[in-house]
Amino acid sequence: MRKALGIIMALLLLPSALAAESSSLDAYIEAVSGGVKGFGLGLFPLGTTFGFEKYFQMLEDESRAEFQIELSFAFNNASLSKDYDYLTGRPRWMLDYDEQQKHHFFGGAGWNDGGERSLSYFNPRSSVDIYLDQGFWTNPLNEKGTLFNVRVGYNARYAMSLEEATFSLPGHGGLSSPVFVDMAGIPREPFTDVLPAYPWLNGSRNVFTDFLYLQLSLNMDRDTPTDAECEEGIGADLLLEAGPSWLFNNMTPMGVQSDYYLMSLYVEEKMAVFSVEQENGWNWMNMYIGHSNTLQYIAGPVVPENRLPLDRLRGGLQDRIWIHFNGPQFMAGDCYTNIEFNLYNTLMFGGIVNEVDGSTFAVELQSSFTARLQLRLFGFMRLEYQVGYDFIRGVWPDSPAWWQNSALQFYVSL
Repeated sequence: MRKALGIIMALLLLPSALAAESSSLDAYIEAVSGGVKGFGLGLFPLGTTFGFEKYFQMLEDESRAEFQIELSFAFNNASLSKDYDYLTGRPRWMLDYDEQQKHHFFGGAGWNDGGERSLSYFNPRSSVDIYLDQGFWTNPLNEKGTLFNVRVGYNARYAMSLEEATFSLPGHGGLSSPVFVDMAGIPREPFTDVLPAYPWLNGSRNVFTDFLYLQLSLNMDRDTPTDAECEEGIGADLLLEAGPSWLFNNMTPMGVQSDYYLMSLYVEEKMAVFSVEQENGWNWMNMYIGHSNTLQYIAGPVVPENRLPLDRLRGGLQDRIWIHFNGPQFMAGDCYTNIEFNLYNTLMFGGIVNEVDGSTFAVELQSSFTARLQLRLFGFMRLEYQVGYDFIRGVWPDSPAWWQNSALQFYVSL
């Protein structure tokens, strides 16, 4: 296994070692405002990503290839789902009330929370994504861009599931009991055994998973110097992803933590409606409309947490229509506002991932509307507000509902 990993890493790093051209470092910090229930005095960042990329000539008479390494980490809380039997993977919505009492759901009897308290835990994690991207031919709408791209990559992730960071505070931060151990610190059931529906919670709950991927892209859209310009054209992406058990996904004594294959096809079309420029060439106001479809299917007996499909259904087809407005650029080329309205309709189908016997099959529809307002300032800060309405919510017995969120993002490019 170590020899195989060494070969993979050597192949991916070889272009970088041979290249001697200029490089750039990109980094940004997300959501600085707030930690996990006061963790780090509320100032600890919830997520940071560092990227390193290098462009070099790999094929004669073709555009330069791109080699990139992206490192990410995050420190925040996650919660145990109360909707899937942790020993069989059966979804709660497939069972009536009497059947639910005979199955195994987090938050049920024996959890000392009455089913009311959210079973949250501290979830530090990190990941690395390495890829090599080569473009071919010329984009007819952008003479500096490529018409077709091939990307080969490797992604690895390490995550830990721990008791909440505030549990050691006086009064336990308002928590009634630990999640993974009892009050004496002894691991509690069912975390002493394999949990087929939640493989990332097996044993020590320290998880390493990785996958390889191949992405083929067709680019027939206009590339713009900044995102303030109007977009138009068509594009398509075919993604093939493999995270089999033999790819270092079975290194724990508690069983395989990943064994899956994924295929995704994405197609989008964008059309400019109008564009008005200022005297200096900056944008005054523009609008474009877009439409996209995404078809995805995931196969395999073990799907890790970070690759779970929506509602755990193996297949999905999403249709999206959006309208995008860009406001005037001011003070600098990267200072402007944008507003976007989206309509999503998602059809999900197939079996339930991580269900042991694979006996459940379902078809469901979700439909929602979202709006986003974003202010970008000087290339290092973004203020964002989103609001949405979910009016068809699939197989779960939930009523239509409004939601909203906001974010402050800092990032820097060197």
